[in-house]
Amino acid sequence: MASIALLSLDAGMLELARETLKGRHEDVRITKGLMGEAVDVARGLMAEGVEVVISRGATARLVASRLPDLSVVDISTSAVTLMTAIHKARAKSRHIAVVAFPPMSAGALEIGHMLGVTVTLHELHREEDIAPAVEQARDEGAGIIVGGYITAEIARNMGMACQPVEAVAQGILAAVDEAKRIVRARAVERAKGQLLRAVVTGSENGVLAVDREGIVTVINPRAARMLRVGEEDAIGRPVAVLWPRLALEQVLASGEGEEGRVERLFDQDLVCDTIPIRVDGETVGALATFHDVRQIQRLEASVRKRILATGHVATARFADILGKSPALREAVGLAEAFALTQDTVLVQGETGTGKELFAQGIHNASPRREGAFVAVNCAALPGGLLESELFGYVPGAFTGASPKGKAGLFELAHGGTIFLDEIAEMDPTTQGRLLRVLQEKKVMRLGSDQVIPVDVRVVAATNKNLRKLVADGRFRDDLYYRLDVLQLRLPALRHRREDIAMLAAKFLAQSHRSGEGPKLAPSAVRALEQHEWPGNVRELQNAMARVAATVRSGTLSAKHVNGLLEDAPIVASRFEISGEEDRVREALERSGGRVAIAAERLGISRVTLWRRMRQMRASG
Repeated sequence: MASIALLSLDAGMLELARETLKGRHEDVRITKGLMGEAVDVARGLMAEGVEVVISRGATARLVASRLPDLSVVDISTSAVTLMTAIHKARAKSRHIAVVAFPPMSAGALEIGHMLGVTVTLHELHREEDIAPAVEQARDEGAGIIVGGYITAEIARNMGMACQPVEAVAQGILAAVDEAKRIVRARAVERAKGQLLRAVVTGSENGVLAVDREGIVTVINPRAARMLRVGEEDAIGRPVAVLWPRLALEQVLASGEGEEGRVERLFDQDLVCDTIPIRVDGETVGALATFHDVRQIQRLEASVRKRILATGHVATARFADILGKSPALREAVGLAEAFALTQDTVLVQGETGTGKELFAQGIHNASPRREGAFVAVNCAALPGGLLESELFGYVPGAFTGASPKGKAGLFELAHGGTIFLDEIAEMDPTTQGRLLRVLQEKKVMRLGSDQVIPVDVRVVAATNKNLRKLVADGRFRDDLYYRLDVLQLRLPALRHRREDIAMLAAKFLAQSHRSGEGPKLAPSAVRALEQHEWPGNVRELQNAMARVAATVRSGTLSAKHVNGLLEDAPIVASRFEISGEEDRVREALERSGGRVAIAAERLGISRVTLWRRMRQMRASG
């Protein structure tokens, strides 16, 4: 189907168009139409898919005015075509009247002077002026009328000689080139419009636009659902009626938009952004986008989960906690109840009792299970470094800081759980900042004055008596009461001896993943049950690993087990190696207090040295 049509005004122009376009623009449809007839023809062509009509003069003007959705190209006339018409008219009369619309009439008087004839000019501005102008020219004694095809037709009907300004091949070709440029431009604009409609329609956000009068011109399905109105019903209505609190009238009046305003609409909290629509510096409309807060929260949780997919994940569940002793089952039951709440949990138990295992179980049984589980050992990092890890920092916050800054662990745990192990080892400065986070639910990165809201559940753990530390002035009492909301005490292994046989068998099997490993004789089990296990479950797990490493098969007796236990390292709450404190002090003095150098002199890690320094301060 042709997208361009040429309306010829008479048989001569029809034949010229066919000859001119033959072999060059065969895709242009050529038909005949003059004035009122041309409007009906053009309307029919539009219905058949024609986008651009080519015509000339008054006919082109009339079609364009009657069919505003149709593009119309006027075949231009030049001074040469007008001169040709006046030259032909000179053979019939020396008094010539040019009756024409601009620009066809341009230069008529000068051309008459050049050709030595009298030319009177009757310049037209409306189609209704053609007949009166021809009559006036006749009354003024003009012998022939020069003008467009319609002017010539009217002159003939009045009995006057006429010479039409005929179209030329070059004018037709130029008009076709222009028409094709319009078709291409319309195709591009149509594609852009379809893309824009697809984006607006497919958006998960509500989109609504108004004109300068505040009348809705665009609304997407999402916005219509939020406003509980049909799309067709919303178009053409004042936005103030649909949603008064959106306040787009203020945007139209001030030319200033607003971001991040939260509004309540029915049962939804929506985040609204509004912007003015400007054309050449003038506000001609306004646009609003709005998002369901719940959807934003779901997306945020999903993004955080993907970012943290390689870490900060709780793998243990309550089902992974082995043992049937009443003391253990009571602790598990209490933890399961705590998991259903949002309150802070303080887990207390000796070293090796499974405090992190319980913390992971609480997270995975809680409504926050889809969020991150971020675990941090407060004893593993010195105060300043722990503070930067927990709360993050901005670029250049301190020497050695990443030039990009860093999000803190509280930010990473947003929507999930943060596990603060060995909370008793946290220094007073960091305790103060932690208290502020627990109170305000906001963090501030080091070096920044901006607060970041966080939604984090805290599970803290310690093997120390926090009440005693508070009484001794070594732990903040206000922080303690913030942490000690739900208290979970884990039983030591010596208080659940009935679980030792099951745990030992499990750990022994785990250490022998391939093939049959050694078995425990009843006497060996009794020996294990009689041991005090100061290191609790972790010590039992290590003992079974030593058994698996030294015995590949057979049955282990009590004698064998006792021998391994006698060789086990002593677990103590603090290091008490003779002369060790003196060695640490000497290394620190020689290194000028630089921990890294002192640790290297002692042949230990910096973390170990920090721990020993804290133990020295605690004992001193």
